[in-house]
Amino acid sequence: MKIRTDKKILLISGIGLGSVLLGVVMLIFQAQSKAIFFIEFSLIFAWLFMSAMVVYAATKPKTELIADERVTRINEKAGYTAGLLVLLAVMILFWADKIWSLNLELEDMYWTTLLTGTYSWLILRWYYNRRGEVV
Repeated sequence: MKIRTDKKILLISGIGLGSVLLGVVMLIFQAQSKAIFFIEFSLIFAWLFMSAMVVYAATKPKTELIADERVTRINEKAGYTAGLLVLLAVMILFWADKIWSLNLELEDMYWTTLLTGTYSWLILRWYYNRRGEVV
């Protein structure tokens, strides 16, 4: 397994190591704040995800990481459709709250639209990829 060592790989590796060192230093000199504790572990988890991403990208050849036209069209079409589904979900939540007095909090609407958009985009990407021809 050949690992690439170009500038981008080294830069992302350096950022990841910097975030884990910052998280560990903050953990050593810990304050009694829950927010600081959350930030420390967020930095450490960011390092874990960045290191996994770097190892994945470094083991692939550069030509394999570049998206071709078909993948770009699939992502665009799935994104447009997911955007329309998010707008539809917001409209349905808004009017359902007005008509039936559900007393929905704004935070509930944020999470609903975020999850609707994310999952619909992932499902539509999978569907358009399986279907094959994207116009």
